[in-house]
Amino acid sequence: MKRLPVVLACATLAPAPEAFPAEPPRGPSEIRDAQLLAQPRLTLPALSPWTTPAGRWSAGVSGPWANSFAWTQDVPGETPEDRRFLIDGEALLLDATVRRGLGRNVDVGLRLPLQWRGGGTLDGFIDWWHRLVNVPDGDRPAFLKDAFRVQGKTTDGGTFAWDDDTGLGLGNLEADARWLLVHEGREGPSVALVGRVSLPTGTGPFEGNGLGAGGQLVVSIPLGDDFDAYTGAGVTAQDDGPVRGVRYSPTRAHGFVALEWRPSRRFSLVGETDAASRLVENVDKYPGLHWIVNVTGRIDLGDRVRLDLGFTENLKSQLTTTDFALYFGVGLRP
Repeated sequence: MKRLPVVLACATLAPAPEAFPAEPPRGPSEIRDAQLLAQPRLTLPALSPWTTPAGRWSAGVSGPWANSFAWTQDVPGETPEDRRFLIDGEALLLDATVRRGLGRNVDVGLRLPLQWRGGGTLDGFIDWWHRLVNVPDGDRPAFLKDAFRVQGKTTDGGTFAWDDDTGLGLGNLEADARWLLVHEGREGPSVALVGRVSLPTGTGPFEGNGLGAGGQLVVSIPLGDDFDAYTGAGVTAQDDGPVRGVRYSPTRAHGFVALEWRPSRRFSLVGETDAASRLVENVDKYPGLHWIVNVTGRIDLGDRVRLDLGFTENLKSQLTTTDFALYFGVGLRP
């Protein structure tokens, strides 16, 4: 008993064990809508406000394998009397990106996409998926499988057709700068301003898109040790064409909301919804609202390598966005 006061005194003076740190936020993957009409255009993806540290590099390759299926005609199938448009085919994107931290709160990046479009092979899998989960199939079985058709009527009485414009090519080179305006860490919201420029470097089926620019405000909001919310909004401006008979909207509004859950130190699950205003101006009966959902698992394979696996579904109408896509990405962190 005489030793008890000494033991209690030592326990009082000993430093308390450190609390287990909160899981590090990763934020949403930068997934672009690969719908066939949107694939070559400048868009504003969901992203986090965090910048690459000064003097450090990060790099990665990523992209979706996407299926587009949209139509407006008097009857489903291949022999309508009145077809306003048919968008049917697949797209593959492989984005090569590199980032460099220039200062404490500023970094810059370059993105060069390698793109492909054609008939693809996903139609049968998507038909099986629709039967399995018992959801509407958009009358897919009434159309040709794994065929490429981008065709329709324009509002001035003309027509457009991209049916022979398939294959592989480079997309527009994109440069961006991100400025972290407010950095509250785990104590409050962090805010960044992102600017982008798209240069007309497209080749093959993807040439003809003019110079573009965009600006975006991005916010991260901590919701506890294991959750973070992200949101952002911005505007793009790009030469409206026409590109192969399609006249695009010269300006578009973009916005997103995302929620990240970190059940373990090396894994995040991110659900996000993205919306944008009208993409094209002169395709007859083509809707204006673009609304899509991305779900991604982000896995740290080591101290510097991160793997992203996810999928895309449209939320409101498959007429204006990717019907279904699989997403893959691997990145080297600073």
